[in-house]
Amino acid sequence: MKKFIYTLFLLFLFFSVHLYAQPQWKFHVAFEDATGAKDTIWFIWDTTAMFYGIDTTLGEGNPHMDYSQFNVWTLTWAAYPNDYDTTKVVAHPYSYSFDCTIEAINFELPITITWDSALLHADWLPPTPVGWVNFARIDNDYFFLYNNNGLAHEYDMTLSDSVTAPYEGNTDPWAWQDWVHFPMDIFLIQDPTLSVDTKIDNSKNITLKFYPNPFEKNTTFEFYLQNKSYVELSVFNFQGKKIKNLIEKTLNSGNHTIKWNGLDHAGKPCKPAPYLVYFIVNGTSAQSIKLIKY
Repeated sequence: MKKFIYTLFLLFLFFSVHLYAQPQWKFHVAFEDATGAKDTIWFIWDTTAMFYGIDTTLGEGNPHMDYSQFNVWTLTWAAYPNDYDTTKVVAHPYSYSFDCTIEAINFELPITITWDSALLHADWLPPTPVGWVNFARIDNDYFFLYNNNGLAHEYDMTLSDSVTAPYEGNTDPWAWQDWVHFPMDIFLIQDPTLSVDTKIDNSKNITLKFYPNPFEKNTTFEFYLQNKSYVELSVFNFQGKKIKNLIEKTLNSGNHTIKWNGLDHAGKPCKPAPYLVYFIVNGTSAQSIKLIKY
């Protein structure tokens, strides 16, 4: 009888762990060059993954590439610091972020990079530390100059699902050099410090702080102006439609606070979704912010 009860307990424990284990998060970044050649890097969070070592069951390890074809790859931690291994899959436990340098061979520019930004908000991501990937960036020499986030000098993957580099019509000869595009760094992070964010534009002596983010009912923008300036603070949806003008007026130098209650220009509650807030000072964009309303 005791043996039977013990067996039931083990079965209960097994199924409890199985049912409540964190589901796997699998995120791809796909690359396609001008000839149509394609390759993909996969990022995986899995409770069974190891940070040190090669998770062959999750796809990590040497992919045995054909070096005459277009390939992208990164390095996985093997017996660090003595060894690395080439891979197209990076698997980590949920407690680690992704910070990977991507290399490439046999490609023709431009390179189109695509991903699914909806996965950055996947329902099965752990609620802690923030519940979504709030820092997803591509960083290299090209995106330092040509990007969608001028203050960060990186391409913000949370704001779109693709980018082509160089962009069509770019006449800068430097932008068409292979070495400008690879290697590139990709960062995927759940950063709790970004819920209260401060952006600084040193050239204009402007600081902007916004919190909380994500928000449910109210969020606050605090900014400092060194000089008297005409300020525009506007909310747009991701289809480019203006939802609300928070402020459009000349303000004196000093500290200012603007609150948004999540209502549109007609006084109706905005639906839970990501929104873009543009902070423009004297006709020049000082910062674009992605806010999440839930």
